[in-house]
Amino acid sequence: MRTQRQRAIAKCLGGIAAFLLLAGCTEDGEFTLVSSLNTPRHGHTATLLKDGSVLLLAGFTKTDPLPSLEIYDFRQGKFRQQAPPALSPRGWHQATKLKDGRVLLTGGWRNTTTPLSGALLFGASGEFSGKTPMKEARYDHTATLLADGRVLIAGGTDSQRTLKSMELFDPNTGVFEAVQRPLFIARQQHTATLLKDGRVLLVGGARGEGAHYAEVFDPATGRTHLVPGKLESPRRRHTATRLPGGAVLLAGGLGPDGTLASAEIFDPDRGTFRTLANRLHTPRQQHTATQLPGGRVLLLGGWGNGQTLTSGEIFYAEGNCFQPLSGAMRYERRFHTATRLQDDSVLIAGGASDREVLAAAEIFRLPAGSGQKKCS
Repeated sequence: MRTQRQRAIAKCLGGIAAFLLLAGCTEDGEFTLVSSLNTPRHGHTATLLKDGSVLLLAGFTKTDPLPSLEIYDFRQGKFRQQAPPALSPRGWHQATKLKDGRVLLTGGWRNTTTPLSGALLFGASGEFSGKTPMKEARYDHTATLLADGRVLIAGGTDSQRTLKSMELFDPNTGVFEAVQRPLFIARQQHTATLLKDGRVLLVGGARGEGAHYAEVFDPATGRTHLVPGKLESPRRRHTATRLPGGAVLLAGGLGPDGTLASAEIFDPDRGTFRTLANRLHTPRQQHTATQLPGGRVLLLGGWGNGQTLTSGEIFYAEGNCFQPLSGAMRYERRFHTATRLQDDSVLIAGGASDREVLAAAEIFRLPAGSGQKKCS
């Protein structure tokens, strides 16, 4: 029979062993604070520009929409703010980088009863142009750059109803044209992912009978079709990331019973979904997903376990599994942005915590030579 002292030593050694085992199953990475934004904001967009800087557009400070933008200069590690007269206050909009480097700003809302139909183009000179509105005012929609350079605007809400309508923006004419065949299912807070063959996968954001179904838009026919497979769980406020092989990773989100830790893979050849045996280490919604080199996807922050999260994890396409980061963000964040920079580091900007809207920004870097780990 072991003495009390021997039992205490064994317990201590067991704790050390457990710690070492856990440490071996995490991915290293470093978060470093950079200069703060000039204005706290969440619900904004972040777009990597051709020169390597990042354009942050509008968003909210608490509940008030912002009429300003900020540009992150990666050389100086600082943000500079502008308030162009053409930029009206908005949040929950979309920003899409076109093939010529301009950025298309669509929709959003000024308040809970005023959705916006306005669209603007941000050019290399730093000026806004374009006054042609969308066919329908909307926010919580998606905007996807197609292979031919057009942009597909899909779903969202006009404050009164969830939308089925879609429209296409042609950068050559600067005009929006309604897609004659709408979505089969009205969607809000969904995802839209460009597939390798040029079609667009639209997932989630639906309610009722259609919540388990996804659809694919074909630019050649101008219509969608329902995919054969069903989602394991209806989800919204999730993330969708196209992997190097062409499959799409769906991670987390909000389901009928709360925040999800499940993940699914969409196979575009079969049109089916497969639930991963390996789940996220932390249930999360309102998070970000950023593609890293080597088929990895960085998931950061969001809401889970009843609080805003500081944690992150990395998905490995080889192994279809998640590993938690050994470190955490300096601030808890949801509704933030995470943008991969030209040197493969990730700029994390703004968002909301459980107490305030954030102006803080930080950079995430993986150590040199990382990415060789396999999930156990």
